[in-house]
Amino acid sequence: MAVVKGSKQERLTLVRYDPWQRFVHIIYFLLFIAAVAGGCFFAGQYASLNERRALSAERDQFQEQIIAANQEARSFRQRVGALEKGGEVDRQAAEGIRQTVKSLKAQVATLEEEVSFYKGIMAPSGQDKGLRISKVALQPIAQTNKFRYSIMMTQVADNSTYIKGVAAVNFVGREAGKRKIIPLRDLDEKVNELGVKFSFRYFQEIAGEVTMPANFKIEQVQVVLQSSGSKAQRVEETIEWSQKDA
Repeated sequence: MAVVKGSKQERLTLVRYDPWQRFVHIIYFLLFIAAVAGGCFFAGQYASLNERRALSAERDQFQEQIIAANQEARSFRQRVGALEKGGEVDRQAAEGIRQTVKSLKAQVATLEEEVSFYKGIMAPSGQDKGLRISKVALQPIAQTNKFRYSIMMTQVADNSTYIKGVAAVNFVGREAGKRKIIPLRDLDEKVNELGVKFSFRYFQEIAGEVTMPANFKIEQVQVVLQSSGSKAQRVEETIEWSQKDA
């Protein structure tokens, strides 16, 4: 073959053709890929297994903490229940004691009032002797315009004999804007005379119930005691009264 001077020369290399060698290279490459893939798979499985183990351990720890928290909460609830029950018992006991003390105070006040009352009869502090009006009271009761009246009369110091006489009671108020006086006998069906007769040595109470006219507004209660005999006395007392006094 002729060679032209100055032209590019190509080198020709002769390689032996071996199809089995190429096949072996492919096999090696596939094995390498399989080995790498297997290694990655087993490495992933190992890492996943370790992670599952760690998560499982963490889950178990959380479950133990939840159980402990539930037990603690149950214990707290039991303690709170016991404290509430104890507090309710204490409150009931305190309320019972308070009511008892209140009742005892009321009894003491009543006894002191009675002692003062009897002392005033038997040993008065002043020079007053004879017939006296100790108390005049008027209290509304359940029914509309119905009241309970009470008048306590005493014979102070000079109580060696019985004192007799008549007690007149009047209720003073307004009806339709006009002043009006109503005697007890017009309101209490058990009283038929102008006055109520009395006879006692130490004390006596006149009491009963009255029903006022619907439009009558009480303002005063007047009481007049008139004793009879050689030491006759006349005693008068008027008390102011309004609904707020009830």
